[in-house]
Amino acid sequence: MSQNSKKSALAVAIPVLGALFLAKALWVGLEIYKLPKTGAEPQTGSSLKPLYYRYSLATKKYKPKNVNKNKNRVKLKPKPKLQKITKFILKGLYNSKEKKVIVVEYLGKTYVLSLGEKIENYTFSDLGATYAIFTKDGKEYRLDLFKNNDNKNKQDKSETQNQRSSLAKSNKKSNAIVNEGGTTYIPKNLFDKYRSNISAIQKNIGVVPNMENGKLNGFKIRYVRKGSDFDKLGVKRGDIITEINGEPLNNFKVPLEFFNNLDSISSATLTIKRGNEIKELEYEVR
Repeated sequence: MSQNSKKSALAVAIPVLGALFLAKALWVGLEIYKLPKTGAEPQTGSSLKPLYYRYSLATKKYKPKNVNKNKNRVKLKPKPKLQKITKFILKGLYNSKEKKVIVVEYLGKTYVLSLGEKIENYTFSDLGATYAIFTKDGKEYRLDLFKNNDNKNKQDKSETQNQRSSLAKSNKKSNAIVNEGGTTYIPKNLFDKYRSNISAIQKNIGVVPNMENGKLNGFKIRYVRKGSDFDKLGVKRGDIITEINGEPLNNFKVPLEFFNNLDSISSATLTIKRGNEIKELEYEVR
């Protein structure tokens, strides 16, 4: 490059550099005199709300509102007491998941009813531990076990007194079930004990219908409480009672009538099926 061209380039560059330096100096001066020394100026008139507020717990106390818990509580009406039937006598019942059956006496005759069946326009609708429920004209009625009608209350009282006196005499005798020579001897006072306490039977032994091809064929023992009176009768879990005194148990009437007439029996025979073996258990009442 010639010396003349170098001189012309320097002549252009020097003014440009001078202009840049001057601009930088002006900008630094503006920063020093116009802008704040630290940070940025806060904006005024901001629409943003603070994230929290100071609150003095010492000056203001929270008073909970009195809430009436019972205000919104729905008051349940007490169930009306069921009117009792006085024209029938409930003499026996059988209550299980599979079947509910009762024995009712009316005008000296005995009737065996299953759920849904009627007697004198009363429909047998439900069964409790010691009572039966009937419906008639949209109303429910209750019939208690072994409760006679009003016309027989005096007879009930006299019978109760006789039972108490007989129990007092029988208590002097042995209350134990005894097995001698293949025959089991049962104290008669045990009948009164269990007839007046159905729940005691359910606690000590469980019996269910044995259904074969949709038909009743005896009753199967589900459990026997060890050491109970029923355990001493010689029956075991899994036994199927097929006959009572030679009568096949193919309906509910036979066992219920047998239970209802315990006071008048002096002996009984149970035919049971234990596995593939058929056995007969003989009992005498004394």
